[in-house]
Amino acid sequence: MGLDYVKIGMKAGLEIHQQLDTKKLFCNCPSLIRDDTPDFSIKRRLRAIAGETGEIDVAAKHEFEKGKEFVYEGYYDTTCLVELDEEPPHSINKESLNIAYEIALMLKSNIVDEVQVMRKTVVDGSNTAGFQRTALIALDGHIQTELGKIGIPTICLEEDACKIAKRTKDADIYNLSRLGIPLIEIATSPDIKTPQQGKEVAEKIGMILRSTKKVKRGLGTIRQDVNISIKDGARVEIKGAQDLKLIPKMMEYETLRQLNLSEIKGKKLEISKIIDISEIFKKTSSHIIKKATENNGKILAIKINGFKGLIGKELCPGKRLGTELSDYAKLKAKVSGLFHSDELPNYGITKNEVERLNKKLACKENDAFILIGDNYKIAEKALKSVVERLKIFSKGVPKEVRKANADGTTTFMRPMPGAARMYPETDVKTIKTKIDNIKISELITDKIKRLNKEYGINQDVGKQVMSKEKIFYSLVKKYPNIKPMFIAEALVVMPKDIKKRHNIDIDLKYLDEVLDKLNKSLITHDSVSEIMVDIAKDKKIDYKKYEISNKTDIESEIKKIIEEKPDLSFNAYMGLAMSKLKGKASGKEIAEILKKLKS
Repeated sequence: MGLDYVKIGMKAGLEIHQQLDTKKLFCNCPSLIRDDTPDFSIKRRLRAIAGETGEIDVAAKHEFEKGKEFVYEGYYDTTCLVELDEEPPHSINKESLNIAYEIALMLKSNIVDEVQVMRKTVVDGSNTAGFQRTALIALDGHIQTELGKIGIPTICLEEDACKIAKRTKDADIYNLSRLGIPLIEIATSPDIKTPQQGKEVAEKIGMILRSTKKVKRGLGTIRQDVNISIKDGARVEIKGAQDLKLIPKMMEYETLRQLNLSEIKGKKLEISKIIDISEIFKKTSSHIIKKATENNGKILAIKINGFKGLIGKELCPGKRLGTELSDYAKLKAKVSGLFHSDELPNYGITKNEVERLNKKLACKENDAFILIGDNYKIAEKALKSVVERLKIFSKGVPKEVRKANADGTTTFMRPMPGAARMYPETDVKTIKTKIDNIKISELITDKIKRLNKEYGINQDVGKQVMSKEKIFYSLVKKYPNIKPMFIAEALVVMPKDIKKRHNIDIDLKYLDEVLDKLNKSLITHDSVSEIMVDIAKDKKIDYKKYEISNKTDIESEIKKIIEEKPDLSFNAYMGLAMSKLKGKASGKEIAEILKKLKS
């Protein structure tokens, strides 16, 4: 969109949370996330209480005010009393701790002398205890990017939260199997200057994590949170970006959102009292309004002086000011949404009804209105939350936590938490740091360079080989007569090509058998792909069909082709010969014989 991020004063940092491939952090349960039918469930309510500072954290208070009940579902062989908060945590998992030390060293950080576990208040139901255990591991690390150094002020080791299974109006249902899985949290400084650099930082840290081969892989095992602000905005934390490709778009959209919200800052707010306008919609044809007035529901409205055109203002693609207000009302009062004057008439609401509304609310030409339908108390609470949100926006872009959406937009979650949420964990002993025996893994990028230097494998294929590194090296050692580049292509490129052309998945367990024939010069390189396709189609392979013909036989076949069809071009003869001798002679060999016969 051509934004000048330097002029705007965009600053961004990432928090990367990566699951480690060990047992759970404070018990001996397996780190196995499950979706099958649970063995048991329990119900809890969580309360926000004062922390060590004597204050209740603002984010905790916000979650508590939702008044939700929490249901936790677990398994007898995957969860224990520690996850249920019915037993104190065990000693911190040493394997996880050593992995965290290794990653900290790879990020050039200074590891702390002593590891002290802390409690972080969390009462959104994602943790049965009402807090998350976290421990500072290292300080002051960094990585290099094309646009310069990115600081890494803190690296922490913490427990993952429960997995949400279902949300209802009054309760959230969580699966306990994810709770307690070790996470390493890597926080960068706000040194990121552009959205594309944000992606580069995430990719580089992700590469370092994968280089250890001690982290979990797959969707949901790594999550990126983005902290972002602009010159006239405020720090906003965006939670839960799982797709690296989404990071640039998310940063761009949040920059736009803050830019457009900053235009509302300082605007004088004159808002009417809440008015019952149900009478206007007694004979409405709007199905949404009709549903809202069922069971004695009411339609309530407010007028906002001078706001015409602003509620429908696009903040970023897919998000308007009206969307922001609606999201807030949904969260605070559990309503289904709201209507505003910038989008009406629409949704079955007629022009006549809008005119009557304007008259009832005494709206002037530049005024706007918002209406919500529900039980009177709920609708009133929702409109009060809309007024609250407008007052916040009139003071500027608010500091807050937002949820990442799949389209790059974000949705309000809660206010930004403060220092009041942290206090020491008294049930876990502190640990003196020992890093003498920590072995540093070779970076994936260095391995790719080595593949190029030793075997001539290009970077693109080298990247793909990394996912099958052990298999590749075992095949190279086993089959010395085959070029490593061909083995690499047969391992990672050929299966993708066959999938694309034939929509067939290749079982690589048969590749060993085929490469053995190639290594013994019983088949040609050109026949490998065809044989693998036949195997995938469950065809019985007759390797005699693919045996290499002797040079005399090849030359004889090519002579026949020339005699049967004289005066063709070299390329035409090549095509005919390749088709006739498919799998029995290489293209290079056929070309050499053709040149000799046609010279």
